[in-house]
Amino acid sequence: MKYVLQILSTATVIVLMSTIQQAAAQSDIDTNRMNRDINIMENVLEELFKTQFEGNGDNLNIHAIGSNRFGQHNINGTYLPNYGIIFKINTSQRPFIIFQSDDNQFSYQFQYGEGENGKSVTQESITDRIVEFLRDYASTIGQLSDDQKVMVMYEANQTNREIRVFRSDDSQQKTEQQSLPTISVVANVSDLKVYRSGDMSNDDFRNRLDSNVVEASAQQEKDLRVMANIFKTAFEDADAEESSFQIRGTVDYLKLDNFGALFSFDVRYANHSGFKFDLSNLHNSLKVVREDLERARAELEENIDIDIEVRDSVRAHKREEVEANRAEEKEKIQRAYEQFLSNLKSTIADYGRTLRSVESNQQIMVSVNLNSRYQEIPDRIDLQIRKSVLESSSRDEAIRQISVREY
Repeated sequence: MKYVLQILSTATVIVLMSTIQQAAAQSDIDTNRMNRDINIMENVLEELFKTQFEGNGDNLNIHAIGSNRFGQHNINGTYLPNYGIIFKINTSQRPFIIFQSDDNQFSYQFQYGEGENGKSVTQESITDRIVEFLRDYASTIGQLSDDQKVMVMYEANQTNREIRVFRSDDSQQKTEQQSLPTISVVANVSDLKVYRSGDMSNDDFRNRLDSNVVEASAQQEKDLRVMANIFKTAFEDADAEESSFQIRGTVDYLKLDNFGALFSFDVRYANHSGFKFDLSNLHNSLKVVREDLERARAELEENIDIDIEVRDSVRAHKREEVEANRAEEKEKIQRAYEQFLSNLKSTIADYGRTLRSVESNQQIMVSVNLNSRYQEIPDRIDLQIRKSVLESSSRDEAIRQISVREY
């Protein structure tokens, strides 16, 4: 019996040491270096996915609406502990293309490098570009262990991101809109290193990639829709008595077989009155101006000669009051953000385990755009946790295990 206990004790020590080593490996990431590598890779992807419009015909006109430049992409890279890195390519809003006759033709193409022929934007060409990135560039990302992954996801066209083509001739015929699926390709870091060393052929490398395609019209699992509604309900209370961050618009969701579930939405700060725009600074500034005007009018009416130093002192005092109000407002927004983050973690811990379509070894990721103009508040946050952690941990422990990255 004593011998058995010694074996069990030794096994326990080994398990604990393994756990500590894994935790140390995760915390040993140089954040600045990782962010630098991710920024470089985002620029590489931006170059690889440059697009242009080409058309034939003398009467072809292009009219852009709501977009600074055609073919713009929003590319975000995120390091996920216990997974690796995921790059998301979101296509921006497309312009309206109007042409005058049936003889005109158009194509929406990738164009990489100078003097090269472009390739039309299709599922195949998108996949080829992703593979090119993983094969030639992803292996240069440092600090990733062999058991981690690099994913590139090209998100499907949304309603306001499709290429809309209209004919302005008498037929008023509408050309069918271009619709692309969501495409994701995942590479194991170990494979990236082997290919880079020259010990794996291009064909073998491609065969080892894990690809997933989700059509724009595909019906997502019911549990994802339910979870999206849970987020919507939890953070859309317009009658909240206290200042808070609240969801504006829809909650987007997507299930990838080679990753798990992804949710994304926008939030905005709402003050205690429920008014959706923060006008406190403007209100304070207008109040100071109004008081100055009233004081000047009183001086003129009573013909009182106020000493310049006294007047400047009064104005300085008012400016101090404005700065104090601004500081108080920033503190209020900071508290609201911290409360929002805490509530979001709790929501994931409470309901994330209900996602039956997500396997235990897969991830749950929530990406939030905060649209904040305050330096103290990030523009975007990503929260991530493995489904198995939610299933095997207590609520409090699961909350502590949720990884948060701020941008």
